[in-house]
Amino acid sequence: MGNILNLMRGTGDDQFEPWPILGFRAISGQARWKAIHQKVIANGRFQLLSMAICIAASERIHGRPIYKKGIPGGRFTLFSILTCGLVSDYICHRLTSGKGIPSDPFESLPEDVLCTILSKLPLDEAVRTSAVSRKWRFLWTVCPNLSFEGITMCGKEQDVQKFIDNVNAVLAQCHGSVFDELAIKFDFDTMLVDHLNNWARFVVSSRIKFLTFDLAPENFGGRYERYLFPFQLLDSGSTSRLQKIHLSFGYLQPPTGFSGFPNLRKLDLNLVNVTGKDLQDMLSNCCNLEWLSIIRCHLYDELKVNGPLPHLLYLHFSFCEITKIALRAVKLTNFVYKGKSVCIDLGKSSRLESADISFYGVTLEDAATQLANVFTHVQFLTFDTSYEPPQIPCLMRKPCKFFELRHLKLMLLFESDVDTPHLVSFLMSAPFIEILEMDLIVSPSPYTGHVSMEGLLDRPYKHLKNVCMSAFRGSRGQLEFLLHIVENAPALGFLTIDHTYKQVKRVWKDAAKEAKFVDSVHRTARGYLKGKISPQCSLRLV
Repeated sequence: MGNILNLMRGTGDDQFEPWPILGFRAISGQARWKAIHQKVIANGRFQLLSMAICIAASERIHGRPIYKKGIPGGRFTLFSILTCGLVSDYICHRLTSGKGIPSDPFESLPEDVLCTILSKLPLDEAVRTSAVSRKWRFLWTVCPNLSFEGITMCGKEQDVQKFIDNVNAVLAQCHGSVFDELAIKFDFDTMLVDHLNNWARFVVSSRIKFLTFDLAPENFGGRYERYLFPFQLLDSGSTSRLQKIHLSFGYLQPPTGFSGFPNLRKLDLNLVNVTGKDLQDMLSNCCNLEWLSIIRCHLYDELKVNGPLPHLLYLHFSFCEITKIALRAVKLTNFVYKGKSVCIDLGKSSRLESADISFYGVTLEDAATQLANVFTHVQFLTFDTSYEPPQIPCLMRKPCKFFELRHLKLMLLFESDVDTPHLVSFLMSAPFIEILEMDLIVSPSPYTGHVSMEGLLDRPYKHLKNVCMSAFRGSRGQLEFLLHIVENAPALGFLTIDHTYKQVKRVWKDAAKEAKFVDSVHRTARGYLKGKISPQCSLRLV
């Protein structure tokens, strides 16, 4: 019980604690005396006045508005109203008792409504409502979601034993109840292992549907211990009930013959050790999966899912040592990949609308060929790469086609300057593009010589309406490409030229130097665009 009282008291000055309630009662007591003996306050107005007094007193007690320390105002206000309403009812009891007026305005509310109200509060604040009155002592246990976060419960200096004691104390009060979600967010420590297993048993007994074991420490480099996900503690009922699993800093070793999670909708893995075979066997038995994210999980192998994933809508791979991705997801709409260039086979994913791709060390020609083979139906494509220039700059021999592409976002890091011919070829592969965003990082300073556009085709971008070029330095390659766009996009209505980087934040130490540089690149842009930009096009220099 002492641990629950710790949760009720909170961990910082700005948290709502039981002792202000006593102050509220004292203040409201004086108001109640006037209401009874002087008959100057009507019952309905009395309750509103009590709320106002309580909220004002809370801010006075803390010495400042709580919003300054980052506590969401909406949640605090809701909690204040709940608490103040109860305090008001307690004070008004003699005014209302015996007259047919209920002393508790929440008395007639259905339990599911009360559950909804309390579910809007974080768990630690919901637990603290039990200090308001006896009636509300265990009411917080109707909250469908149990979320335990180390920083919230223990502060920045995370105390492992304190966290364990607090979680165990709360779960002991919840024994025999049914919940939707259990979330544990704490930096992994070997002291947690046995308790995590016990909390996994709670998942089974409480019929949990959404499970989070987020154990990734802030500094995980050189740490090899992980939490072994307890497949052996889950029965067939719990594996069928689970709809979401988020595991970070763990091991996945499903037992032989594991039948998977048949109703799993969302799987989020981060810094998890798992073999390619174990992962593909598990995924092959998750036929209802809709959302899959795998980040920093080194497979050192290909991932080939044998069974279809007919409901998969979102797929994300980032920084995984993987050699190939092969799966069938006919309803896939969003795909994210960041890492080495690998073979990607998504089957006949004709509904794919958005793709965010980061390859390292590839030429635009190779990248365009690979992307066009997979993302022929994509409407919004983001492509990021540290670009390797070809030995001989030229137009692509066989430009591919993105016939559905409408919005293209390029983030390219060049060794020296923009490779205009290949970049033009890449853009020409999207004949119906309407929006073009470019972050073209180069090293040269502003160029002042002649810019030639010989050999490039005329009027290929009939539908292009909006162009934004960031990281603009006024280099020769940037100017060549910019002029090519302006002269070959008759429908262009908006052109933005921005000197700032979108990928990397650069801070100038000398404001005067920054202002001089910005003025130089803006003058370069204006000079080369003069007489070439359409009067109907709005030019914005940033």
